[in-house]
Parts: sequence; structure tokens; C-alpha cells
Amino acid sequence: MSSLAEQLQSVKLKKSSEPQKDFSSPKTAGYVSQDEIESYQMSVLDVNTEEWFDLLEDYTFSSSYVPMDIEDAKLFVAIYERLYAKHDPSVIATIDWREHLSSAESKRIEELRSCLQEEMDTFLSAKGAEFAFVKLSSRSPKDAPMAQTRFKQMYQELISQENLTNLTPVDIENLQVTSLLKAAFQALKMKSADDVIDCCVRSERVYQDLLLALALPSRFRENWIVRKFVDIDVDMEFRGFVHQRRLTALSQYNYLIYSQRLARNKDFYLQTISTFFDINIKPKLCSFVKDYIIDFAVCENGAKVWVIEINPFLITTDAALFSWEHERHLLEGSVDRVEFRVVEKPRHGAKTMLPTGMKEMIRECEKERSDPVK
Repeated sequence: MSSLAEQLQSVKLKKSSEPQKDFSSPKTAGYVSQDEIESYQMSVLDVNTEEWFDLLEDYTFSSSYVPMDIEDAKLFVAIYERLYAKHDPSVIATIDWREHLSSAESKRIEELRSCLQEEMDTFLSAKGAEFAFVKLSSRSPKDAPMAQTRFKQMYQELISQENLTNLTPVDIENLQVTSLLKAAFQALKMKSADDVIDCCVRSERVYQDLLLALALPSRFRENWIVRKFVDIDVDMEFRGFVHQRRLTALSQYNYLIYSQRLARNKDFYLQTISTFFDINIKPKLCSFVKDYIIDFAVCENGAKVWVIEINPFLITTDAALFSWEHERHLLEGSVDRVEFRVVEKPRHGAKTMLPTGMKEMIRECEKERSDPVK
């Protein structure tokens, strides 16, 4: 298995360049020296869920932990590298990892599945919930649905509900990307440990995060985090930038799509989130790191705001509608207001920022819709 240093040093992107923005937002671009790598490692681990959950328990989703030991992390990394590391999600979807395990690997996966299922059942019963959302200590496997065969069907069902007649090409594209995001989100609604493990095995994000965790065994503390699934509209997620404990900037999280209600009510959402942060979150994080990136969800027409997760204040964390290269000063609070950005109109070429396999899937669905098999 290649080391984290080798993985990061193989990246051609220079630190001064803007990180490529893609659907899965991998965290490992832009660090080439050993000092940078070590600093990056520590910064990521400092904002893992376990570091902030107890502080913000009243303002984030109910959760429980299932420990993952270091050998299990190595197993997931090994499976991903052996089967998926060089493939696009559309290819990954065709490879069933279950058919490529040794007997020892199969046995351990089954033990993990059983343990995780027991905790999920207990958690869902206690919370009176039907579904869970399961992530690891750093990030979720939200890129995995694109590497699963069921994803196309989910997307087709959503886009078929839209009336595309008489819409402009850019409006159609906006609906297509919106439906794609909805499908990806709904695919993370889980009640089966089988589904959780399948997502984690296929997820590049999980692979990257476990690779990083394994690089610092003295700080290894990974968990499956079973959370209550809360429905969040894809236009109601926001990325906030906190520098020296002040909320300096805020962006629409899913910046490939236009939302009329968000654009028309921009001031309302800025006020809602800023007030929530200043009153509820900032006082709770006095002992936490000073600089971080925090994701929010707004539900119930603004009546409820959640903290989704916290990320490191690093160029490898997607800056959404801001630019690390050209606007770092804004993210670091050079103005005395919270700079808030949303997509103001449907974006031409939004699909070009999707992974190749996703663009191909949309084209296939367009063709099937316009020329259905009789």
C-alpha cells in the first residue's frame, strides 16, 4: 500500500493553484512537502466528529459510535486499492467487491456487518427513526452512490417527475443536476449495514480519509458514526468559513445549481445562519480550533438550523463559490461583514463540473427519455 506521503506527492497540482472542484471534493490535492503533509494530517484530525460532537450535541444530528480498529481500516484501504483506485465511478459500479475477497476478508466483513447492524437497529429503535445516515469520523461516503448501479434508476425516477417541456437548455441542465444531487442524497438513507459497508468500500472519500488516519497511528481514532437521517433540501445546505472564531463568509453548498427561493431570500438565510452561529455555535467552540469550515442545513423554512459537519480551514476543503487563490483575504475576514454568495441564475455548463461517468449517465437518460424503447 502506498503511503499518504506518496499519495499526496504524486499530485501535480501546486499549492498556489486553485484546487479542482469536483463532485466528491477530495481533500488530498495541493500538498507536496513533508511539512505540509504533516500539518495537513493534524489539521484534518483536529476537526473529526469526535472532537466537536459533544460540544454541539444540541445543534447537530443525534449520533452513536461504532469503533473501527486499525486493522479494519487497513482492510477497507486494501480492498479499494485492489479493485477501484484507478477507475471512474461508472466502472466501479460494475465491480462487485464481494466476489473478490479472501475467506479471511469475507469473515471480517461479516463480523463488522453484524456489529454495525446491531448498533443501527438499536439506534433507530431508540430514536423512533426509520433510516440512518452513516459516516466515518471525518467524512461521509457521499460519493459512493455514483459508484452503485441503483443510482441511475434513482436519478431517472426523479428527473421523470420534472416537466421539461418548453424549458430552456440551461433550465433543463439545472433540473438535471438538481435531480442528480437529490438522488445522491437519498441514496445515503440507510437501514442496512450491508448498504453502509458497500458505500464505504466504494467511496474514494472514505479511502482517502482512512489512508490519512493510518498515517498517524498514534492518533488513530476512527468510528462509524450512525446519525439520525434528516431530510435536507439540496439547496438548503451552506458552507461557512470561520477565521479566528468569527464567521467571515458563507456560501451555497451545492453551487452547481440555481435555487429561486434561495436567490430571492438571500438576506433571510444569511441572517438566519449568522444569528444561529453567533448565539449557539460560537460560544460552544471556545476551546476548539480557531479556524475551520462548518456546514449548515436549514430546515422547516428557516425554523431549524443544523450543524452538519466541520472541516479543516485548508485549501483542500472546497471553497464553494469562493476562491482560495484569489479571495483568501475574504475567507480570513478582511471585511467587517459576512460575505454571502449564492448562485444568482441557472449556470451554463454546470454539468461540465461533474465526473465523466455522471455526464455520460445523464446523456444516456436523455436519450432513453427522448427515444424510449417501444
